[in-house]
Amino acid sequence: MKMRRINQILIFGLILIFNFQFSIFNCSAQQVELKRERTFAGAGLYGFMNGGADQFLEYGVQQLVTRDLVYEGEEYTIEIYEMPSPEEAFGIYSLHTFRCQRADTLDCIDCLSPYQLQAVSANKYISVVFPSGSRAAMERVDELIRMYVPLGNEYNPQIPSLLKLESPYSGRLKYLKGPLSVSAASFSFSKLVEGLSYTGVWFVSQKPSKDYRALVYFSDRQDVERIKERIPASSVLEVGNDYIYLSGGEGDDSEEDFGGFGF
Repeated sequence: MKMRRINQILIFGLILIFNFQFSIFNCSAQQVELKRERTFAGAGLYGFMNGGADQFLEYGVQQLVTRDLVYEGEEYTIEIYEMPSPEEAFGIYSLHTFRCQRADTLDCIDCLSPYQLQAVSANKYISVVFPSGSRAAMERVDELIRMYVPLGNEYNPQIPSLLKLESPYSGRLKYLKGPLSVSAASFSFSKLVEGLSYTGVWFVSQKPSKDYRALVYFSDRQDVERIKERIPASSVLEVGNDYIYLSGGEGDDSEEDFGGFGF
């Protein structure tokens, strides 16, 4: 009888814990009012973002889920882009983050600007826009993004140790995949690698100067020698069978002002 009584108490306790957790989940879910949800894949992105889709497709975007919602009385649009890898997710993120008010503070790679929070979680690039720009909307955006994606250092891409960089990475480091992203990062660097078989580029902006460092990977080993012929020997920082780490200068092009949004 005594053992049966103990089992009954344990079962009752588990039921109470389950009900408590379920009520918390329901309370959280009830705070979010979903107004519209849409899914786009592949070329379907053109119907959502027009010309901007080309850049995402260069990184191999697989799917976009976008939700218009209301949370705690504030309107938000959350976009979750599923990419082939954490590196591609970071890459498209890195091209859309400028002048962060707060960078890499959510135990992940993230950038907060006056109307937008952007982040990387594993192979996902996330953008949360709050058009009111109100203090209340900004204070709640961290809570909101965690409802849809897990955030944490364990979900970050692997940054090459050769770069010798420490967080924050946002605004300093870019990952480039093709002609569109390379041109967006640096006109002079795009001319340097033109016609070469690069497969990925870790690009470090050195501000306030317009110098840069670039770790370039190639599919054709002969292109390592070809790019060495295009730059002074002093610009070569390290060379491997399929990569080169180099330094360069951007020139005198002025930096654009991207306003309150991060893109």
